[in-house]
Amino acid sequence: RYEVSVNVAEVDLRRHKLSFDDVVRAIQSASLNLPAGAIKGDDGDIRVQTRGQAYYREDFEKIVLITARDGTQIYLGEVATIKDGFEDIDTISRFDGMPEHGLYAYVTTNPDVVQSSRVITDWVDAQTPDLPEGASLSFWRDAAVPFKDRVETLLKNGLGGLALVFLVLVLFLRPVVAVWVSVGIAVAFLGTFFLLPYTGVGLNMISLFAFLLVLGIVVDDAIIVGESIHTAQCRGLDSGDASLWGVREVVKPVLFAVISTMVFFAPMMFMPGEWAHAAKGIPIVVLLALTFSLAECLLILPAHLSKIGPEKPPKTPLLKRLTLWRHACADWLMSVAKNRYRPLLRWALQHHFLVAGFFLVMLSLSLAFYGGGWLRSAFFPRINSDFVEARITMPEGGAFLQSEQVMQQVVESAETLKSEWNQRSEYDGAAAIGSILGRARDNEVEVFVQTLGQGVDTEAFAKALRGASGALNEAKEVRMDYTIRDPGKPIRLVLASRNIEDLEALAADVRAALLSYPGVFDVSDSFDSPRDELVLELKPAAETLGIGLADVARQVRQAFYGAEAQRIPRGREDVKVMVRYPEEERLAIANLNDMYIRVAGRGEVPFESVATYRVEAGYQKLERLDRLRTLEIDADVETTGPPPRAIVDAIFRDYLPTWLQQYPDLYVNLDGELQEEIEFRDATVRLMALAMMIIYALMAVAFRSYWQPMLILTAVPFGLMGAIFGHMILGWQVSLFSIMGVTACAGVVVNDNLVLIDRINRLRG
Repeated sequence: RYEVSVNVAEVDLRRHKLSFDDVVRAIQSASLNLPAGAIKGDDGDIRVQTRGQAYYREDFEKIVLITARDGTQIYLGEVATIKDGFEDIDTISRFDGMPEHGLYAYVTTNPDVVQSSRVITDWVDAQTPDLPEGASLSFWRDAAVPFKDRVETLLKNGLGGLALVFLVLVLFLRPVVAVWVSVGIAVAFLGTFFLLPYTGVGLNMISLFAFLLVLGIVVDDAIIVGESIHTAQCRGLDSGDASLWGVREVVKPVLFAVISTMVFFAPMMFMPGEWAHAAKGIPIVVLLALTFSLAECLLILPAHLSKIGPEKPPKTPLLKRLTLWRHACADWLMSVAKNRYRPLLRWALQHHFLVAGFFLVMLSLSLAFYGGGWLRSAFFPRINSDFVEARITMPEGGAFLQSEQVMQQVVESAETLKSEWNQRSEYDGAAAIGSILGRARDNEVEVFVQTLGQGVDTEAFAKALRGASGALNEAKEVRMDYTIRDPGKPIRLVLASRNIEDLEALAADVRAALLSYPGVFDVSDSFDSPRDELVLELKPAAETLGIGLADVARQVRQAFYGAEAQRIPRGREDVKVMVRYPEEERLAIANLNDMYIRVAGRGEVPFESVATYRVEAGYQKLERLDRLRTLEIDADVETTGPPPRAIVDAIFRDYLPTWLQQYPDLYVNLDGELQEEIEFRDATVRLMALAMMIIYALMAVAFRSYWQPMLILTAVPFGLMGAIFGHMILGWQVSLFSIMGVTACAGVVVNDNLVLIDRINRLRG
């Protein structure tokens, strides 16, 4: 934040017999804008204004501080050093070894990252020619670049999926039917695009992922209707009657299939957690797309197919060849159904207990794999970023020199790795690592390393940087992040106790226990070691001079912290005007001893004659939970190590009982990403159970049966089984988006069972 600092040395205060209060009053008296009413004359009112507000350093330097009896004036600029800059905060920043200052542009209302990036790039190009010699302006970290890359990937996958769907439809259905089915999918998506802005959901990676997710469901409904009409046409019905017959045959399963899928997705809008709230665009997109898809496949698609006539023989050689391929594919599919699937189905029906037992065993195994920790999980998937970020937290109140040294140590390690990685053969001579930005601010250190190209393994570089940096002197916490969204360390435990000594001893035990597990590293806690504090006390001589503790405390605060003279508006914020000692007189305890205390009507007295101080330990901050002192312990885990949940379970099982006996007042709780994941998972189970109850009730009404809806819903756990085995085979972690994908899968498998049961009922009828 900006600040105007008026620095007055003690020697200047004594020379001119001034106090900080005198300087503050002089500024307040001279630097002001004050309305003084109006002169009401016959010709109208004339407003009277005083405009003397000082805004910049030059204005403050011209303020009259002292006027002598002979008329001599002493200005503020002659007594004080005025700095128009930033708040008195220790900070250093280097970009590729050069001093730098960063400007951040945040897109808030009606965000358009790509357009904003284009505007800022043009502005940077326009400003570059006017920069002074030796200065440079560069657009370094552009969020639009990864956004565009990932959006293009989603769009390519979506278009590729739509094209693949069309090709499959062409192979088994009439081309005109395939075209209208594909057009119906596009219409459903266009309708969703039209209504999406009114729901508060923008076009981003999450909403595009939702379009990709719902593509298979929308296709499923359109294919069922299109295939039913196509079958009626093949049986000899004319186009109009075929459309009516085809829709009538499948209207009930399609309608209830879409409704059941909507019910499955609707609970996502009520999931707890920050990221679940951010992902609410997924159910909104799905619900809109399914609504338009239902209207299109039951009303618009039959109308289009009712206009087509009987299939005519192809005239060109290419069409003849395509027709032969289509008939061959259709014949092959029917052959597989008759000669392969039908015998397998007959055998399964004859040995239904064996088949059911096999699938129940596989379902139990999949749930055991997931519950036993064989399948890794992360609430938010680790997606590699284009930057590696090192965040180091130093002890509160420590010397800034330590933060600066740690920053330099990490930057030098990054520079060394940069030279090594840029010479690697797998990059074919191209640079793998770009610019390096290092910053230190108070006790916080940040180092950003830019990677160039998608082939760079940012996770490997982050591990290499952590190893190359070595031991970081007195660092409280070290965090190496390489993902697009840093979820924090995967393990976080909250300890609470009434006894601070027990809490400190327990923290050491917990750290040792965590480090005993393979793959656990960078264990840190929120405990701040006590720092020395100077506690001011009055001497007996102060009372005889009429000096109170408040007088001493106020003047010491003015000297070392500063006295706020006023605030001036500048842009969108208020800038403080602070009066204090210069920086060089605020660096040592000796400066306090050299200070003088001003006494009204009695001049000044040395600080040491009226006050003293004692040194005692003091805490920077105190955290409490239900009146108990709390402490947080974080730990990072290698991606190849045991799952964080398994480590926490082992801690609670093997160590917690002993700790509870040793520390009776102990309270231990889980927090952070794992806790958020547990809450999300529990809420998912509850809401999905409610959704299945609603779907069961709807299907019980539709099929007039209590048993058949249960058969339909048996597809859900077996769909979950397939998803678990799929994650294990592909080596993927179960994440927030995995759960949403399983939800979409549940909608599809329920649809298939629903159509099958409805068809069996019709054949029986």
